[in-house]
Amino acid sequence: MTALRFLTAGESHGRLLTAVVDGCPARLRL
Repeated sequence: MTALRFLTAGESHGRLLTAVVDGCPARLRL
């Protein structure tokens, strides 16, 4: 459910949330 909420928020706010969501897993991989 969290993923769905993040995706919805990303569409509402814009690229900011999308960048943050993509940055979280990216940092974990690094």
